[in-house]
Amino acid sequence: MRRVILLLILAGSLFTSVQADIAVAGIKQQTNQYVINNTEFYPEYQFLTSSEIWNYEYPSLVVNGTFGGGYKLDGFILHAIKRTDLDPTILADLSSPEREKKNLSAYFESTPLATSDLLLPVTTSLNENLSVSNLTVLLNIEGINKKTLNVSKIKTIYQYENGTISEEIEQTKPEKIDSASLNDINQMFSPDILLEKI
Repeated sequence: MRRVILLLILAGSLFTSVQADIAVAGIKQQTNQYVINNTEFYPEYQFLTSSEIWNYEYPSLVVNGTFGGGYKLDGFILHAIKRTDLDPTILADLSSPEREKKNLSAYFESTPLATSDLLLPVTTSLNENLSVSNLTVLLNIEGINKKTLNVSKIKTIYQYENGTISEEIEQTKPEKIDSASLNDINQMFSPDILLEKI
């Protein structure tokens, strides 16, 4: 029994990830700018972002379909709210230069929002030798229902310090893993194999 517990603790320590605000030599954090290319097809909605870390403490309006900036280890959560459901005083607060000082958690936690599950990090880690000066991620709204905002990444546009631009088209659907590869992965992490390695 002790060996099993020791094995579980050891396996858990091998697979935990640690994030810290530590600079890595040769790597820079490039701020992502996000552009939603089709907000004009949803005029009845106001789009806003919240924080993966601070939730609705610092929500921001999406203005002209764009958003970006913030703490480098944070991420954006994209929301849509019907304009008729958004309290005008809250809209005024969000539009105010003093918005950073207002915690709107209580309001947004009880308001009907459609929320995206797409991961939208504030920054991207890049090799500093790439000399990227601007990184823009183009998003597309696929649909909105009561609680779900379906958004997809279309492409990432890299602008370099020398003025050149390159584009990386996003994969629309993740590749499926075949059953043979899945069996190999399952065997790699089976308790018998892990015990042999101890």
